[in-house]
Formats: sequence, C-alpha cells, structure tokens
Amino acid sequence: MERSKRPGLVTFAAIMMFTLGGLSIVWAIEEFSNAAWLNNANLGLFSKTLFYWAISDLVIAAVAILAGLDVWRGGKVGRWIGIIISALSAIKAFFYIPWAPVAALLIVAMDILIIYGLSTSDEWFEW
Repeated sequence: MERSKRPGLVTFAAIMMFTLGGLSIVWAIEEFSNAAWLNNANLGLFSKTLFYWAISDLVIAAVAILAGLDVWRGGKVGRWIGIIISALSAIKAFFYIPWAPVAALLIVAMDILIIYGLSTSDEWFEW
C-alpha cells in the first residue's frame, strides 16, 4: 500500500519540534552558565545553580528532536511522544513567565501549534 503525500500540518509540527529542541538547548546553555537574568530568580522552583532545570531542558531537547524525526517519517510513536513532550514543555515554560515573559509565551504558543498539528492529522499516522 502506497502512502499519500505528508500533510502540511505534520511537516509543520515536525519542523516546530526541531525548533523546540533547538530552543531548549539554548535555554539549557543559559541555565548552565548561571545567567544573570535568572540567577536572581531564587523563588520557588529555581535555585542558584539552575543545574536541574538545565538537565530537564536537555532532556526535552533530545526527546523533541527524536520525536520530530519519527514524525517526519510518519511514525505513530513519535506523534504521541511529540504531543506529550510539547505539553510538558508548555507546562515548564509557564514557570518562566515572571522572568522571561515573551520567550515563555512564545514557547507555549509553539507547543500549542505542535499539539494541534499532531492531533489533527490522524490519517497520516494510521497505516
């Protein structure tokens, strides 16, 4: 059985997952370097070293890139992992709103677009 052409929303979601992975790597580098704009954020979930937040960002980046590759080729597992990792990334970005509101809201918007693209293209993933 020959598959049809990949839908545009699936291609968009895969590219956005690659972008999410890249942005998470940038956030991790900032957190590993103890950036001055986050170093004073000692309230609640943040600590002075930000080490654990950087590790979580690297995990999100790796999983998002691998899920994006799987979605690109049409894998069902990548679709579900992409939806889950995008939801977790959006929840994590809400914690950054007091310190970096524009960046955090852009990441939340990107995560919502990824979830929308993956959840509305059922026909591509069922074969």
